[in-house]
This record gives sequence, structure tokens and C-alpha cells, in this order.
Amino acid sequence: MLKNIGLIIDKYHLEKKVREFLSYMRKVCELSIYVEENYLVNFNDVSFNEDLFFIKGKGDGIINFAKSLERDTDIPVINSSKGIWLAYNRFLNSTLLKSAGIRVPNFSLNPKEDTPPFKDFIIKNVRDQDNYAFDPTIQTTINSVEVKDNRALEEVYGKNAQYSFFYYQEYIESKFEYKIYGVGEELFYYKQKPILRDPDKMKSREKIKPILELGEIAYKVMELCDLQITSLDFLKSEDNSYYLTDVNSTPNFNYLENGPQIIADYLLAKAKR
Repeated sequence: MLKNIGLIIDKYHLEKKVREFLSYMRKVCELSIYVEENYLVNFNDVSFNEDLFFIKGKGDGIINFAKSLERDTDIPVINSSKGIWLAYNRFLNSTLLKSAGIRVPNFSLNPKEDTPPFKDFIIKNVRDQDNYAFDPTIQTTINSVEVKDNRALEEVYGKNAQYSFFYYQEYIESKFEYKIYGVGEELFYYKQKPILRDPDKMKSREKIKPILELGEIAYKVMELCDLQITSLDFLKSEDNSYYLTDVNSTPNFNYLENGPQIIADYLLAKAKR
């Protein structure tokens, strides 16, 4: 009997990110799709016969759906609501990771009126919850580098402003960005030119041999943040220290060689039936 997998997803990911994944999944399992924008589920009136739920999105509706499943059923949920929440809250995950001894760039939350706390910095969105890509404005002088993600500026100065403060991350000059994908116990290692140097990140991306230090960090982060599927971004400073800059609970596995099949096979192996 085929296993039944539930996919909880938003319209953006459904339309843009999972075509090959869906094609493969429909061959190997029964697939139920719950789209965030289309569903308001009353858990008193519905029962679920899925063997596992896979979360592909990070909106509030998706997280609340995941929380209800975790509370009211024994069906495995990947990734957990806790993992998604920790991943997209930049200040929260930076604080958690630093307290666990993981090297992250210096960071700060400051009122919008205050002088930036670092000479070289990136202003990032406080909650990396929307599906819009990193959109930087870069100012470089002889003495400093200032990068401002326009999503962060919109959070503070936009029509629907949410915050009156900025999340600052100290800028790390690095020749390459290192990206580690984690799928259960499997890790996949890549490097590419930093997006600030070359916005076409796939142009320079290449698969690399495992880096033991990054692998150890990846396993620690996945356990700490309750993530079974993730991607992690690292920069390497001039003194050869690796800094973890981003944790992603909804990685684009299309960038991973055979990614859709790797993810699907992992989900099927973790399904309860």
C-alpha cells in the first residue's frame, strides 16, 4: 500500500518551486496538498489519514496548521513548527546559535534612529518570512561597506510598517559563500560567489568536498533548531573562520542535484506507516 503524504504549502512555492517534486511524489505515494491561502481547517470536524506532513512554506497560517497537527495528532511533521519559527526569526536564531557556541556574525537590534552599531554591516529583515528574494542596496567607501536589504527598509518605512528597529549583522568579507544542505543525516556541500559580488548565484555554484567543521555545525544547528531538512549559509573571514549567516527551513531543493527525489525518498522513509 502506498504511503499517504500531506504537503502543506503556500501558493508561491506551489507555483514556482515544486513541479519536479510533485511529479515524482505522485508516482511513489498518495499525495494530499493543503494550500495556505485556500484552507481554514477546523480540527474538530476533520480527521487526517496521512502518514507524514511536509511543510513547504513559513507563513503564519502554515505554522498554526503545523502546531495543531503536532498537538492533536501523532502524525510526523517535517519541518516542525518550532523549527520554522526559529529559522525565520533572525534575532532569535542568532541569539540561540551564539549561546550554543556557534560562530555567527556580530548582530544587534537597534532603533531605526540610532547610528549603525558596526562600521561594515548588513541590515536584514527581522523576520525572513516572505517569499521575496534578498534585494540589497549597497554603499561602499574606502572605510566602510553598508548593505541594506530593501525588504528590511519596507518593514520599517513601508506602507504596512511592522517595526521601528533594524536587525544589523556585521559584514563579513568572504571570497565564497558556502551552502550546506541537510536532509536527515545526509549533508551536501556547495560553494559560490557571494550574492553581493554576483547576483546570479547559480552561475558560480559548484559542488565541493565535505568540510568537517561545517558538517559538525550543520548537525548541531539541525538538532538545536529542530530541523530535519534545511540549508545553511556560511562565510569565511580573512582569518579563515567560518560564520553561519542564515538558517533556512524551506530550502530550494531544486538547486540540489537530484534534490526533489532526495527529499521525497527521505519523507517516505520517515512516514509512520
